[in-house]
Amino acid sequence: MGALNFGTGQLADHLHELVGYKAGVAVSLPELCDLLSGSAYPDLVLGSEEHMVRIRSEEYEDLYFTILHKVGHTPDKHNGIFDLFDLTLRLAQEHGDSFAETLQNLYSEGTRRLIEEAHRERKKSLDPTSLVMSAYEALGKPGVNAMIQMIETHERIRRLSPHSGARWVEWNNVIPLNGLFSRSSDKTVHGEFIDQRLIDFLSTNSELLSKMHWRKFEELVAEHFHRLGYKVELGPGQNDDGVDIRVWVPPRDESAVAQLHLIQCKRQKEKVDKVTVKGLYADVRYEGADLGVLVTTSSLSPGAKNTIDVRGYPIEEVNGAKVFDWLSALRTPGTGIIR
Repeated sequence: MGALNFGTGQLADHLHELVGYKAGVAVSLPELCDLLSGSAYPDLVLGSEEHMVRIRSEEYEDLYFTILHKVGHTPDKHNGIFDLFDLTLRLAQEHGDSFAETLQNLYSEGTRRLIEEAHRERKKSLDPTSLVMSAYEALGKPGVNAMIQMIETHERIRRLSPHSGARWVEWNNVIPLNGLFSRSSDKTVHGEFIDQRLIDFLSTNSELLSKMHWRKFEELVAEHFHRLGYKVELGPGQNDDGVDIRVWVPPRDESAVAQLHLIQCKRQKEKVDKVTVKGLYADVRYEGADLGVLVTTSSLSPGAKNTIDVRGYPIEEVNGAKVFDWLSALRTPGTGIIR
């Protein structure tokens, strides 16, 4: 493969603009290097600020796909066209060389016809139904599954490729990644309480949960309950008497009233003590709530758990592991850096 040359300072600017267009997140140069730590690229990016760099095209794409993954835009690191090679090899191993070759020919010929038809009829999208049907007629049910994988792989490559203008989401704004660690009052555009891109970033960098700003953690928890379809009231963040979020859970019986759950958020590394548990229970009783929920990036201390069990407090714990499960559910496939 060939190589790409970047003048002094051009590589970082290029990556920020390119990945920023795809993912809609702005990060500083130091943050970019931190995200790349553990790979072979931090020194390359820093060095490019002082002198010209020459990078092989396959390394350039690997660097780009690494950043896409580290900002949370993709749940796993993709490998561009090599993902297609891997798929074809796997299909050949599972079903034979003739199967894989036939499938590839069906996809290539069918896609060409669909593109020609779209040009003639001025369509803006392609309907892959005919591709799937042709695979079924030629290769049976295994051909259907394989064709769907082929279509999805090609589409993923098209959307993620640094050489393509396609992207998953037409972002309405650009958000700074460092806003995750400060109390930003900017109105969210791609989310109700917290921006989707910050959720995607955290799903890939869950070790930063305990370092995010406490207000952002509250917004993340509120977003979770909002996505469940509940009515959510996020407190002011200060002078809230310990109740960070109020959630009304719809009753199963239409004649009943909604249940009130009081949510207290603890973004911290140390375990939550029993004093906090007692305080939440007092709030539950005072407001006549049905349940108190302690959501923490850590976990409850043994004493706190014992207090809940022995006294029968209507309090549930959501620990750091469960919050990570929430992130996995909240992230959006294929979504999730510019100066």
